[in-house]
Amino acid sequence: MTSEELRNQLIEILEHEFPLVQYKKTVLKSGNIRVSPYLPNNRKNKRWMQLDANPEYLSIAMDHSTGDFKYTDLNNLNLTYGLNGFQSAIQIQPNNDAINISIFTDVPYPFSNKAFIDFLHKHYESYNKIIF
Repeated sequence: MTSEELRNQLIEILEHEFPLVQYKKTVLKSGNIRVSPYLPNNRKNKRWMQLDANPEYLSIAMDHSTGDFKYTDLNNLNLTYGLNGFQSAIQIQPNNDAINISIFTDVPYPFSNKAFIDFLHKHYESYNKIIF
């Protein structure tokens, strides 16, 4: 499975679970396409996520309200904590306003599992605090 296919699987989940979310596509200097899901808002169209399909992995950067997530909120996702560039993993940014996830193509992640869907909903609510 390619990282583009992984991204498309995730976008299908997002479209089903969050029908109001829109998607901005940007071509990066590398020629890769970045997809940025966001919720339209009159004050600011701040992205919720940044989805980059790299050759070996899908990079997911997710913005949330500072302090809304702790390590324990990520335990049931079955992802290694701490990004290392060699395996699928998850990490909270040091300033605690974003979560980064890397999903490698050789071990696709089941985005449709209940724990991940629940995590997305909690994250979406935190993202909403930023924009409203």
